[in-house]
Amino acid sequence: MQIKKTLGKSLKQKRGMVGIEAAIVLIAFVIVAAAFSFMVVNMGLFATQRGRETIQNSILEANSPLIVDGTINVRANSSEVDAMVIPLKTLGVSYVSMVEGSTEITLRVENHTAIADIYGGIDDTNPNGSNLDTLVTAVGSSTAAKLFIGNNDGDSSLDYSEKGFMVFHFADSDRAAESEHIFVEIRPERGAPASVEFVVTQQITDGWFAIGG
Repeated sequence: MQIKKTLGKSLKQKRGMVGIEAAIVLIAFVIVAAAFSFMVVNMGLFATQRGRETIQNSILEANSPLIVDGTINVRANSSEVDAMVIPLKTLGVSYVSMVEGSTEITLRVENHTAIADIYGGIDDTNPNGSNLDTLVTAVGSSTAAKLFIGNNDGDSSLDYSEKGFMVFHFADSDRAAESEHIFVEIRPERGAPASVEFVVTQQITDGWFAIGG
């Protein structure tokens, strides 16, 4: 009789141990499954975020963050264009970096001039209250372009609240004559370039005149 009782207790203890082991294995499976699920969800969110960023960057790269904002002014000297001012604003962004070296301006005058980069950076001269001839003088005597910013906050970018004036000076050998095409491409650090193209009008007189608005 005593042997039966001892055997019964032993069997009960073994069943209890088997139950605890099964519970431990089940808990381990639950933990692994939870960790795997978290990893899958996290990777899905990461992939979604990167996809959104890729789409946004593609849109920015496909569109120019700069637009011509107003009338292009051209100066004639001895019936040839020797200076030009293009007003600029930002489009769809809060600012556009205009640092010399990362921003490029290509100039081409039909039949005789093609320069890959003439950009000389941002000039500190305040264009507000300055006449156009003063701005052109600040650019220099060679074929070059500089950006003048109204309401400039002192940084190296054209902000949404600022107005930019890209001022060009043409050296004697690069001047555009009547009926010649002028091509300008302003390529900022990010985004598509802003392109400007026009034909010099015929029978121009010396001084400043408007091209379009």
